[in-house]
Amino acid sequence: MMKRLLIATSVMCATTQVYANTALEQEASYNEVGEFLTVEQAQGRFAWLEKCYDGLLVEIWEQSHDTTQIVSKEEKLNQLRALWLSPEKVAQGHVNYLTFANSDFSNPYEWRAGNSASDACNTMPPEYVPVALQTTLLKNQYCDNQSYDNEWEWIEKVTVEAFSHESLSHGYSAITGKVVTLPAGRMVKMSVTPGNKEPQYPSYVAMRVWIDWDQDGAMSESEMVYKSASDGIFQFTFEVPTEVPDGVTLMRIASDAGGGSDNVCKRIQYGEVEDYLVTIR
Repeated sequence: MMKRLLIATSVMCATTQVYANTALEQEASYNEVGEFLTVEQAQGRFAWLEKCYDGLLVEIWEQSHDTTQIVSKEEKLNQLRALWLSPEKVAQGHVNYLTFANSDFSNPYEWRAGNSASDACNTMPPEYVPVALQTTLLKNQYCDNQSYDNEWEWIEKVTVEAFSHESLSHGYSAITGKVVTLPAGRMVKMSVTPGNKEPQYPSYVAMRVWIDWDQDGAMSESEMVYKSASDGIFQFTFEVPTEVPDGVTLMRIASDAGGGSDNVCKRIQYGEVEDYLVTIR
């Protein structure tokens, strides 16, 4: 019989029965501490944990199994690996991996677990716990981006048709809780609300939105669906292509009081970068 395994889960968890029983855990379904790992990185995450935190993996196995049999540590790890990283899952491109944060689903120390067995072991903050067992959905790894400074400006709210997400100030956020569905061949309404440390004196910021329509792991300038600058709320529409590959891709939003860049990988100065999962139907 499976016991409750983790504190919370993203909506993409499919192999473990995990239940969000509190309002805080429900809110964490849109947490900003998530990560978008590829299959290779997810395999590397398990190998890194096996090297650096094998006791944590054993504890997770023991929390999820009721057994009176003596099972070796190696077998416990093998069973977790088979559950999360089976050859069938690898072939389908949807393996599982742990992500970590504070017990309130925040990541105040910006700590990340390793993504490769070759990554050096580093000390996890003592109050951190595994907060989600996520599933890989993206085929490619995307370039990193974040702000140098997010104290005064950030992205406060994003809406895409009926979808809405609000958040506090971060240099970078991966919104892992939901895949946003876009209608193929139609115009879509979207709005982005900047956050300001002093709302009575809003900053003039540049806002850009990219979507990797062809799912090649890069977002070119031609895939920038919006670009403008303002000291207010950005409200706009964009057209969703009719012919796009099946699957899930990435939408990146960047606000920058420093002007920003059309290069999706160039680090921004004053603001925030947020990544969202999207699919086209």
